[in-house]
Amino acid sequence: MAAQNIINSIEFARKALEIHGTISVSQFPRLQDACASADGALNWRLLGNVNDGKPTLQLKVSGDLGLTCQRCLEAMSYSIDISTLYDLVPDEHAIPSEEEDLDDRDYLVAETHMQVSELIEDEVLLAMPLAPKHEEEDCAVKGSRLELGKPNPFAVLQGLKSGKHRD
Repeated sequence: MAAQNIINSIEFARKALEIHGTISVSQFPRLQDACASADGALNWRLLGNVNDGKPTLQLKVSGDLGLTCQRCLEAMSYSIDISTLYDLVPDEHAIPSEEEDLDDRDYLVAETHMQVSELIEDEVLLAMPLAPKHEEEDCAVKGSRLELGKPNPFAVLQGLKSGKHRD
């Protein structure tokens, strides 16, 4: 696997290291399950740093995924462009609660053997839409809605308003 990099996240951040690469979508088992096609590749870059005395990691991922449009069920290309900055913390207890985290930051528990590919896959899965759809002009359905033949429940009210309702 191209992104089989295992890092000590604290040392990586303290030394301000950087790694990058390109990895095939087919190398991510969970992502491959969520995609219509395993074709395509993701470009990624992981940067370590120390900001205000705190170790941080910044992950950048970009590329195109082959998804299925939930409107027309045809294949579609979906562009991913992620940039996430993580504050490294020693354990889960060091992550502030939502009420305490006024800056709405992203936290990552520091690991001595952190697998970079898992972090990439997690971020891409979080960035994917729940129900991907083509733009209306590109979709085979062209925005038309499926009518189920049910009468509109408000049609009676329209009839009352116009005085056309009969008892």
